[in-house]
Amino acid sequence: MAESAPKWQRKGRSRDLTGLGWLEAEILRIVWDKGDVTVRDVYEELRLRRRIAYTTVMSVLRNLTVKGLLIQDKSVPAYVYKAAVTDEQVARGILDAVVDKIMGGNVAPLLAYLEKAKAK
Repeated sequence: MAESAPKWQRKGRSRDLTGLGWLEAEILRIVWDKGDVTVRDVYEELRLRRRIAYTTVMSVLRNLTVKGLLIQDKSVPAYVYKAAVTDEQVARGILDAVVDKIMGGNVAPLLAYLEKAKAK
């Protein structure tokens, strides 16, 4: 990557290339789909899919804010969160990391895979 990695991807010793955990990614998807959300909104959506604690959702939303992926509006009693970046920007960052670290900068195999997947 020519430019500096986004704040959420800068962990030098991170075990993954995404800079995101599975729950963080799932919560981001909810925020991208719904727009402005409260902790309760995200909690209720996740509860339909899994057992999860309200405080866990609150912590993950706070962590995503610290990572610069969400914006937190504290002007109302129930904090409102909204995306600071698009899903496309996050996907680009992840793909850049894969191409750089896994593919050694060679995008051809990845493009071939995507073309094949698109044809299905």
